[in-house]
Amino acid sequence: MPESGGVRRNPEVDYERTDLSLSVIAIIAIGILLLLGVTPLIMIGAFPLARGDVDRHLSITPPQPRLQTDPEADLAAYVRKERHLLDSYGWSDRGRGIAHIPIGIAMQRLARTGIPGFPQASSPRKTQSSAQPQARHRAP
Repeated sequence: MPESGGVRRNPEVDYERTDLSLSVIAIIAIGILLLLGVTPLIMIGAFPLARGDVDRHLSITPPQPRLQTDPEADLAAYVRKERHLLDSYGWSDRGRGIAHIPIGIAMQRLARTGIPGFPQASSPRKTQSSAQPQARHRAP
């Protein structure tokens, strides 16, 4: 077998000669690019009133639920409102005489008096002394 430049040639190996030529692929690519460039112009001509509708503002309020336009501000307002309810005195139902107090004061009162009918915990000293094992010392 003759060698050219160290590369061995096999005369029986060939490529498909019926594939598309590069010029046909280039023409198809140019056609697609032209179609993509012309399509927006055709759409503008077909729907001339649609472009003026882009900057229109909604004049009616849609029904619930509405999408949030600023979720961070909505969350901040919600947390502020809830924090105010937790940290202030006020009426929950004035007609029935039900009021709310700040959560810190409520927890202190509950810790001091407990819940009626709820089992009371043993004193902290007994709990700590029984929970810690006694150390035994052995003489060496």
